[in-house]
Amino acid sequence: MTVDRGVDTPPPTGTDDDIAPRIRAAVDAGELRGVTAGPVERLGAGESYTAWRIGSGEQTRVLRLPRRPPHDLPRSMQAEFEVLRRVPPELGTSAVALETGSDNPLGTPYMVTTHVPGRALRTADWNPRFATALAHQIARLHEALATATATAPSAAFVPSADEQGEELATWWGEHHPQTLTDPRVRPLLPAWRRELDRLAPAFEAVPTHRLIHGDAVAPNVILGPDGLPRLIDFEWSGPGDTAKDLALIGGRVTGGPWYLPMTQDDVTAFVTEYARYLRSLRRSRLAQDTGATDPQRLLERREAYELLDRLGNLLYCLSRPGEARYGRWADELARSLTARLGG
Repeated sequence: MTVDRGVDTPPPTGTDDDIAPRIRAAVDAGELRGVTAGPVERLGAGESYTAWRIGSGEQTRVLRLPRRPPHDLPRSMQAEFEVLRRVPPELGTSAVALETGSDNPLGTPYMVTTHVPGRALRTADWNPRFATALAHQIARLHEALATATATAPSAAFVPSADEQGEELATWWGEHHPQTLTDPRVRPLLPAWRRELDRLAPAFEAVPTHRLIHGDAVAPNVILGPDGLPRLIDFEWSGPGDTAKDLALIGGRVTGGPWYLPMTQDDVTAFVTEYARYLRSLRRSRLAQDTGATDPQRLLERREAYELLDRLGNLLYCLSRPGEARYGRWADELARSLTARLGG
C-alpha cells in the first residue's frame, strides 16, 4: 500500500554534516560514478532520498542517497533505475549510474541521474498553455513506458475504485487505526465510499499500464527555462492506471504542498487534451485502448484517484501528530474533502 510522502527516518549515511564532506572528497577525487568535478549543493530531502546537485552546465548531475534502509524503500533502487533508463530526457530525469552496495567512498548505495533545470510549480503557473504542455508530456511519458520490458503487471486489469478504497481503509485500519476514528475523518467515510461506488463502472476492464509515474504531484513537476514541464522522482513508478497520473497534480481537493487548485473546467480541459494527444500518438496502432483514451472514463477514474489520494494523504498527515505542519495540512485536506463530498 503506497501511502506516505515524507517519512523522516534517519538516513543510513548519517546527517548532512556527516555526508557532505565525503561527497565533496569523492567528487574531487573522481571516485563517484557518473559525475565529474564541480560544485556540490544540497537540493533537498524527499520521502526516501536526499538529493545533491553536483557539477555545472550540461554536466550537472543529481546524486540521490537513500534516507531509509533498502528494504523500506517504495521500490528497489534497481527497479527505479530501470524505469529511469526508459524516460526520454525531454520528459524528465534519466538514469546515469547506480551503486547498490555500500563498499564505496560514501559508505552507502547511491544513484546518479540527470539534472532537470528549472523551478518548482506555483499556483499561478496553471493556465491553458501550461495544462496543454503537461497533458502532452504525461501522454508522451505513458507511451514511452508502454513498451517497457519490465515484468508484466501482476494484475491484467486495474482494480475498481471501491476495491482500492477498501484496500486503503484496511491498510490504515491495521497500521494506524486511530486515523480512521479521527473526527476529521470518520464523518467523511460514508460519502467517500458512496462516491467511489458511483465511479466504479469507469474502471471496468481497464488494462493495467506497464509503468506509470505514480506520484505526479506538483513538487515532482519542474517548469523548465523553455516553459516545458518535466517530471522527477520516479520512486513510486510501477504498473498502474494512467488516470492516476492525471489526478495528483491538483484538482478541487487540495491541501499541503502537493496540489494545485483546479476548477472542474480546468480538470476537464486537461484530461480531454491528454486523451486527444494520446490518440494522436497511437494513430499508427491497429488497436486502441479505449480505457486510456476515452475522455469520460478517464475523467471519472481521475476523480476517483483524487479522492483516494487525498484521503490517503489526510490519514498520513494524521499519523504524524507531533509535527505542526502535518496537523495544518491535515486540516486543509479535511476541509477540502468535506467541501467536495458535500459535508
